[in-house]
Amino acid sequence: MYPKVNQNIKIDIVDHGLSCRSNIAEVGDSEILISIPLDREIIGLLSIRSNLDISFITGENKYVFRTYIIGRTNDTIPLLRLAKPEEKEIEKIQQRENFRVNSNLRLIINGTELNTINISAGGALFSSQLDFSFREGEELAGTLLVPDIQSKDIVPISFKSKIIRIMKSHERKHVAIEFTNIKRNDQIKIIQHCFEKQRKIRSK
Repeated sequence: MYPKVNQNIKIDIVDHGLSCRSNIAEVGDSEILISIPLDREIIGLLSIRSNLDISFITGENKYVFRTYIIGRTNDTIPLLRLAKPEEKEIEKIQQRENFRVNSNLRLIINGTELNTINISAGGALFSSQLDFSFREGEELAGTLLVPDIQSKDIVPISFKSKIIRIMKSHERKHVAIEFTNIKRNDQIKIIQHCFEKQRKIRSK
């Protein structure tokens, strides 16, 4: 699957170990045009024949392909020209809907602010004090506060869920919930957050 026009992409500059973000301007027969990143340090590294790993997210799946810079356009707004890979060279990294990562996010349930232990598009595990009267099978409505990977703003995501498991750990409860009603666009925001958390872990 090729990325779509206006789709956000992540660029890893293979020879320098640096990353930046851009977006797709055009997908042609033999090349892909992308906007030039604004970071001055990055621009100086984007020379002809530079090898790049491009990744993008569609739905719950992440796609990655290797390419290189062919040149730049001479339009009013210059663009980078990338060699277009064959579709079979684009690797699908993640297919599971419930891809889960450890993440400490704010969670508001019944007016009380809690914190997640881990998160996925299908649900979450959060921590609460022992005196909170949660029970397995109970339905909960709440708001999850997720950082947007593009703007870095905190996005409130409303959901309905069901408690599927409760575990006691020292002086706290660990409560696992499964989302039963959540907007698809909000699920995608969670998936993008999970991928970003995993990327940061791998880059350490």
